[in-house]
Amino acid sequence: MEKTFLSLLLFFQIFSSLAQEVPILERKVSMLAQDERIDFFLKRLSQEAGCLFSYSSSAIDVGRTVSGTFYDQPLREVLEKVFEGEVVIKQKGVYVILTPKAPSEKEVVFSGYVVDESTGKGIRDATVYDPITLKSSTTDEFGFFELSLKNFKMDSIRLVVNKKDYADTLLVKDKKNPFQRIQLKTPEIDLEEVGKSLTKPMKDFWVWTKNSAGFTNVENVSDTMYRRFQVSVLPFIGTNRKLSGNVVNDYSINLLGGFSGGTNKFEWGGWFNLNKGNVQYVQWAGLFNQVGGNVKGLQVAGLANGALGDVKAAQLAGLVNFTAGNVEGIQMAGILNLATKDFKGVQMGAIANYAHNDLEGVQMSGILNVGRNIKGAQIGLFNYADSVRGASIGFFSFVRKGYHQVEIGADEVLPINISIRSGTRGFYNMLFAGVRPEIADSTTWAFGYGIGTSPRLGKKLHLNFELSASQMIKGNVEALNLINKAYLGIEYQIVKGFGIYLGPSLNWRVYDSSFTDHPEMFTYSNPTIRNENAMPMENIVSQLWIGGRAGLRFF
Repeated sequence: MEKTFLSLLLFFQIFSSLAQEVPILERKVSMLAQDERIDFFLKRLSQEAGCLFSYSSSAIDVGRTVSGTFYDQPLREVLEKVFEGEVVIKQKGVYVILTPKAPSEKEVVFSGYVVDESTGKGIRDATVYDPITLKSSTTDEFGFFELSLKNFKMDSIRLVVNKKDYADTLLVKDKKNPFQRIQLKTPEIDLEEVGKSLTKPMKDFWVWTKNSAGFTNVENVSDTMYRRFQVSVLPFIGTNRKLSGNVVNDYSINLLGGFSGGTNKFEWGGWFNLNKGNVQYVQWAGLFNQVGGNVKGLQVAGLANGALGDVKAAQLAGLVNFTAGNVEGIQMAGILNLATKDFKGVQMGAIANYAHNDLEGVQMSGILNVGRNIKGAQIGLFNYADSVRGASIGFFSFVRKGYHQVEIGADEVLPINISIRSGTRGFYNMLFAGVRPEIADSTTWAFGYGIGTSPRLGKKLHLNFELSASQMIKGNVEALNLINKAYLGIEYQIVKGFGIYLGPSLNWRVYDSSFTDHPEMFTYSNPTIRNENAMPMENIVSQLWIGGRAGLRFF
């Protein structure tokens, strides 16, 4: 029995402790009054809520009577209804201090609770705002809000209440009734599409303000407002206030950085610019620009530009340009350009360019170009594409649906040569090596690189024009011995994937005359040296002759 009593005592202590965590003004009370003096009513109310009221009977008319039924309502709401919004209610410890509200023509404080219509529970992080002044407030964990409006001249004002996953509500409030309980209901629509909005990528991008009132407003409010000009220091600290994510400006100045619904003419940011919607015509930032919608005109950033919509503009960035929509214009970046959809124009990246879908225009980079279907040209050290209608120009280009051949043949210098061709018929690269089988201490061989083009002459006949250079050595590379070749020949496709080739070549050898161990040039043929020049001061000798090539090609 004693243990049961102790358990019950402990339970009530824990319950009492938890109850104390709820602020006094948010404690739910149930009261019934019928023509009861306010001072008597307050005495009973203090016992019900577990608090003490502090007020001056000379300042507040406590002789006035009150009638009403108050069931399971927060203490704050009961007091607002009893005093009809004419007192200021403050809590200090267990005391609830009541003072007369001074009349003011310059400022009115609107307050109340935003609750779920079906459950009656307070809704946290709902947005209440004035679309004229852009002043806003978000509800606390109990659904309570306060909104102070200065220079208030109208008798009534329209406030908008928004909360994600609830229907928007328009609330008309007046000076005589500044306190109100607002009920929100869920809309009868499929809310899965909400996740596809551009708000989420923006919110995830700015994790450090993810729980701010400004981003809560962006999530809740679907309306778009317009202002000609705005200036801000940081996101939500500026003339657009905490509703800046829903305001589109003609001109926008962000001293450090800013976040807005969009820009119609010009935006400048000392560090960065963030826009939920579209931007035109000029956007300039010291570090980076991020746009959730379309970009039109000019976008310039010291580090990076990003756009989640279509771009019809010139994107200029010190490091990276990124677009998630179609692009029509030019991208120039110090490192990388990324386009995830169709691209029409010019991509110029110092390191690399990437176009995920079709590209009509030119890709130019210092190292790598990657594209899908190219209608134009790729110019870079390495190029990759799914298909090319034009040319891929570089040290090595691979076109998946392009020109790929393996060649085995012979010329007047080496009897066995193997070459790999890759690119397009319009322009391809060649990597090759040759060897002379012989019994010797060191093997004579050569390696080289070339470029070529192969226009069609008939159904199975192609012309080949190629320029190449190869280093011929015995053993290891020890001295210059370069054979430069211009070749003009024909290729006949016997069957698909197999053909033969034949043609003459003009050869120009340049070698180091001070080195005495060059391999013998000709062992299987003896072409006539047409011209030979020596430069004794540089120890360089050049030779010119006419030769030929023939062999088989596969694939």
